[in-house]
Amino acid sequence: MDLGELKEKVKEIALNNGAKLVGIGSQERLKEAPPSGDMNYTLPGAQSCIIWAIPTSFETLKNYFSKTERMSLAKEMYLAYSNAWKIAEEIAKFIEKNTEYKAHPVIPNGQYRLDDNKFRRKMLFRLGRFALRLGFGKNIITKKLAETFGQQCLYPDFSLRYGAVAAGLGHLGFSGMLVTKEFGGALHLGGVLTTAPLEPDPMAEESNCNKCKLCVKVCNSGYFSKDEEDEPIIIAGQKEIHAKRNTFGRCGVGCLGWCGLMPDGACSTWGVLPISIANISEENMKDQKFLQNLMKEMLFSKNTPKAHRNLNKKILDEILRAGIQDNIGLRPLEDTNPRCNFCSGICVADFEQRKELFNLLKQSGTFSVDEKGKEFIRKMDESGNEIIYYPPTSIEIPRE
Repeated sequence: MDLGELKEKVKEIALNNGAKLVGIGSQERLKEAPPSGDMNYTLPGAQSCIIWAIPTSFETLKNYFSKTERMSLAKEMYLAYSNAWKIAEEIAKFIEKNTEYKAHPVIPNGQYRLDDNKFRRKMLFRLGRFALRLGFGKNIITKKLAETFGQQCLYPDFSLRYGAVAAGLGHLGFSGMLVTKEFGGALHLGGVLTTAPLEPDPMAEESNCNKCKLCVKVCNSGYFSKDEEDEPIIIAGQKEIHAKRNTFGRCGVGCLGWCGLMPDGACSTWGVLPISIANISEENMKDQKFLQNLMKEMLFSKNTPKAHRNLNKKILDEILRAGIQDNIGLRPLEDTNPRCNFCSGICVADFEQRKELFNLLKQSGTFSVDEKGKEFIRKMDESGNEIIYYPPTSIEIPRE
């Protein structure tokens, strides 16, 4: 099988299994990118990346932003990650079965260069779950969380965003997420690295980010700078410009859903604690002692309502369980619980729809849980009367 035929076949596999966009990039195009653009970290000798995108539907996003329900997004996210992994495995197996080249399926999210010893890493996750469930080791748990969240940034094993730019799917938007012409940035990525020297696809002609900065406005954690840009990321000799990012812990805590209030207090994400870490100084977010105390407040402090603490512990347990499994593509539906994701979700291709999502969020009210642990939304109706309603919290996916 020649390289041209191989290229067409791997694209066909992706498109036949749920991907809506697929492209080929090269290590040469990523030679000036940050460390996570280096394919050789994961697959020595890699020359090409095959990257595809699975978009999120607008109707699902409307329900999520308006706080009508979040289970539709959970379902789409679960299917996107599981399909991305299935596609990756199938393409990698096809390459190695039909050619002399090697291939590596990329786990679609959650893989960071924290500890190369996977056995030790999994053991720490297991010990963490054990301690969390028995109620001891609070200082150790919160110290490890503070150490992780206190870092300026975390590097994935391989950046699918950088790979997608190199594969011609789009460019980085102001949030640093991939933005495509067809779907904007409301999508999930998957990929395979290979030693096969496939011909890369043409780079996207122009950026489809209009710098509306709605991604910044819907971030409850203050992760992005509104006005300051970071150092450009160089891919294929082109400068990819995005917002300067603050401490990683802002994104980590916000996306986990441990707290969710927007800085102005008018609405929230699907996170439970009524605080906004956007209002915490960057100096404090880099201070290990402060971060550890913040983790204690969110997870263990009796000053925090028990139902809130229990939900945050449940979220942490899901993360630890995912760490043991070590592959988000194999994560079960019941552990797929989106609570933020607003910076990517709002970035649909149509700007008018983007503004619609923003307005839905601003009017969506705040999320909480009652004493029994049931999730509810509190908001005001058009007449100024308070409404409390309980959105659905489970969904079934038919099994084949």
